[in-house]
Amino acid sequence: MRRLLAAFLLATPLLAPGEAPAQGFRAINTGGPQGAYHSLFCPPVAAALQQAYFTGYACTPSRGTVENIERSLATPPMIGFAQLDVFALEASRRPAEFANLAVIRQDIACEGLWMVTRNESLSNYGEVLALARRIPFILPAQGSGAAASFAFLMQGDPEGLGRVPPANIRHLADATAVINAVAAANDGAVGFFVQFADPQNANIRLMAEKNLRIIPVVSREILRSRVAEQAVYEVRTFTLGGGGIFARPRELTTACTPVAVFGGTPEAVARFGKGGTADDQRELIERVRAVPAARLLPQEDRVARLISGARRLSAQAAEEMANAADAAKRAVQSRMGN
Repeated sequence: MRRLLAAFLLATPLLAPGEAPAQGFRAINTGGPQGAYHSLFCPPVAAALQQAYFTGYACTPSRGTVENIERSLATPPMIGFAQLDVFALEASRRPAEFANLAVIRQDIACEGLWMVTRNESLSNYGEVLALARRIPFILPAQGSGAAASFAFLMQGDPEGLGRVPPANIRHLADATAVINAVAAANDGAVGFFVQFADPQNANIRLMAEKNLRIIPVVSREILRSRVAEQAVYEVRTFTLGGGGIFARPRELTTACTPVAVFGGTPEAVARFGKGGTADDQRELIERVRAVPAARLLPQEDRVARLISGARRLSAQAAEEMANAADAAKRAVQSRMGN
């Protein structure tokens, strides 16, 4: 587990301490320029800051969550987007450093955890957990948010997914490559990636085109995951529809990780001594937290409807899915004589 986490961190080049991107202290660090964080979720946050007279904040591309964290640690006035589970993974590793960061919002949207396979004998996450030591897993590149999510799931379930040996994990360039590799695999491989459930997204469409089996990623360990007493995952039902390959609406239920907006604490900004004061940062955090969630949805109506329409399962329904995973895991272990 330690080797896996170390490999993940080493695979993500980071800025030198104190180094800031070209936008300076008022960057809103996102992800790739074509990604959802940069193109969909950042513009409403920048607009909300402008309306509150926090001027000059610019959506700034990055390599993703881990780099955004490093930038805010080095330059606390900055704001960043993060997968909440990746943020929690890093916070668990270095709590003293993360005392300088504050999660501002985590209620804008939720990225689905997608597990896919051609293996018709796998239909429940509990079966995957029972066979975790034997299954070949295919993930996006080391340093990606999906690779970090998988590491966090492993860390939180040492008797389940945590038993996956490093030799059984193969990394490819991105989620598209993962889907294609799973579709072509003859060894029962299981793919994993993290993606917004948009039926027009190429990877969501590709899952259907390749006729892959989608395994809901829900377990008791996932439901219990916490960071600062807040749940790291939710379980939601996503409705995919709107013509083409999803001409008939299709509902998919799986765990998802909230999109988090974070920044330096007022105390960290005061110690930094540049780009604002503690009072400035305190007011910025308060203003962003006060913005109605609907105003922070993507400006594209179709995407905003998809996000707001995803139904969060009740605690009872989520618990029932966790119970089913437990039962499936025990059944497989019993057949194997474990």
